[in-house]
Amino acid sequence: MKTRRLLLLVVAISAPPAFAQQADPPGLGEVVVTGNRFNTRYAQQDRPVIGLRRQADAAVLPVSISSDTREEGARKKEIQAVLLSALERATGAGIEILSGTVQLIPVTKANYQELSFQYAGRVDTSRVDIMLKVKLYGSAAAAEKKLTDFIKATSSYGRASMDKTGGLTLTIVNPDQYRDAILKLVAEDARHNAGIFGPDFAFNISGIDGQVAWSQVSSTDVFLYLPYKYVIVPK
Repeated sequence: MKTRRLLLLVVAISAPPAFAQQADPPGLGEVVVTGNRFNTRYAQQDRPVIGLRRQADAAVLPVSISSDTREEGARKKEIQAVLLSALERATGAGIEILSGTVQLIPVTKANYQELSFQYAGRVDTSRVDIMLKVKLYGSAAAAEKKLTDFIKATSSYGRASMDKTGGLTLTIVNPDQYRDAILKLVAEDARHNAGIFGPDFAFNISGIDGQVAWSQVSSTDVFLYLPYKYVIVPK
């Protein structure tokens, strides 16, 4: 069975910047970005000034389908019934269902029964964790409403139901594709600042061979950058 493989990276509120890992062509897949916050919202202490700001490609919401039916086999059947119902509605609603924590794999009618079950707080409870994804065409609030409305409209089965388990996060598809655009912005800034000191000055730059990094800078935008540094020196 062939599945489209995506990469997921979730950054905790106090975590350091997220870095793209090496990947086979055509590059890194779709990464999930949360705001790296220090003392203020969307602030990051050591992020370079120059980078590429753009709107995220999509928004995702973590959810779980859980059941506390006493018999294990019945619990699993109930959970799978809710998941199948969601799958049947997802395409028409413009929503994609994904599974995984590092590599996201689309959940389909062909593979939904292969998802692993987790304990949901008690021995006689089970759950399946998934992600709901929607393209980001407008505001984050509109995207979240669309996803939460989908959850509310998903039918329960027996004692199984779908519930939101976290907040909305953003995704960016293959951040490495923006490397050249970021490099051009950095070069322009370095040339401009060196020029302020006159024609007898140039610059030395380092870090541009590093991995593309990213962070959230607003409810809908991400900031892509390289961990560059430069110094202005006499020619």
